[in-house]
Parts: sequence; C-alpha cells; structure tokens
Amino acid sequence: MATGRLHPTPVETRYGVHVVRLDRRIEGREMPFEMVRHRIANYLDETVHRRALAQYVSVLASRATVTGVDLGAGSGPLVQ
Repeated sequence: MATGRLHPTPVETRYGVHVVRLDRRIEGREMPFEMVRHRIANYLDETVHRRALAQYVSVLASRATVTGVDLGAGSGPLVQ
C-alpha cells in the first residue's frame, strides 16, 4: 500500500474532481530573475504559440462544412 497523506477533501479542477495524495513536499526557494529569465520567456512563447494554433484550427473548423460531428468551432475569426 502506498504511503502518503490524502488531501482532506476532493480537489475540483477544470478537468473534473480529483483525490489528491501528497507523497512528499519540497520547500520552494526564490531564485534570481536572471537565472529563470529564459525559462519564463520560453514558457510565455509556448503559451502564445499554442493559443495561436488553437485559434487557427478553430477558424479553419468554423469555415469547414462537416456533418455528423460537433467540432465546437467558433463563429468569428478571433476566437479566444
């Protein structure tokens, strides 16, 4: 049987309700900005890229004529 401490209540996220077990906890520490600047920039670039791709696919899907399935496409060119 796994050891660990269960969170006292289920945790609700946008993906559903989850039972959380904490196996270990490591204290965080503050790091100098220069040390993490590239990680932050990469994260922001990736986020913007993913959002742009999702909007592009949504625009393409809204222009397509598909029957028998709901693609959840938006109606405008800039779907957020």
